[in-house]
Amino acid sequence: MSLPRKKYAQLQYLEARAGTWADNQAALNLSIEQAVAVATSTEAARAAYDDYQQKRQEAKNAHVTWLGAIAGAVDNGRSALRTINTTAKNSADPSAIYALASVAPPKPREPLGPPPVPTDLRIVLDTEGRANLAWEGTRLGGTVFTVQRRTTSTTGQTGPWATLVTVSERAFVDQATPSGFASVGYRVRAERVGGPSAFSLPVTLPLGAGGNQQGIAGAIGPVETSGKEAG
Repeated sequence: MSLPRKKYAQLQYLEARAGTWADNQAALNLSIEQAVAVATSTEAARAAYDDYQQKRQEAKNAHVTWLGAIAGAVDNGRSALRTINTTAKNSADPSAIYALASVAPPKPREPLGPPPVPTDLRIVLDTEGRANLAWEGTRLGGTVFTVQRRTTSTTGQTGPWATLVTVSERAFVDQATPSGFASVGYRVRAERVGGPSAFSLPVTLPLGAGGNQQGIAGAIGPVETSGKEAG
């Protein structure tokens, strides 16, 4: 025989038996001291458990009160900081206002440099023969994306990169995907006030044209050549 392993189950086990053990102390060959000890210690354990549960709930309530109090203090503090900042900006000596308030002056904004190179360029040819492009890249600072395209003929001649479009989204559908070529390649770069990134790694889309066969996509559209070859 043994008691349950869980603490509260042990308390319930003893509470269910302490009275019976005391009433039948002699028949169970328990000493009076043993019976009394079980009964009194079990009562003490119950009182301690109930006190623990009450304090646990009080601690939860205190935590909720603390969160509400600090939220209010933070709101008021932020409001005061905004006022101090406005006062300093309109002052002939902003540094003196910040020093008086024991507040560090805001750091001047550093201009954003060129954005990172777009990554994970993906191309899927839809049922209408259009190249659907998507890629990953930052939009921070009003970044936009320039898409370029080049073709490779069925005789293996690769043309120059030509700029198709500049878009703000990280996706583009080439409505004039070329046909009659062995493949078409795309690349993307990011641009913002701080300058352009390098172009992404080119991704080539096979078009399935060979010899004098016609490609599966629509006619090639006019584009503006960039004059820049792939690096």
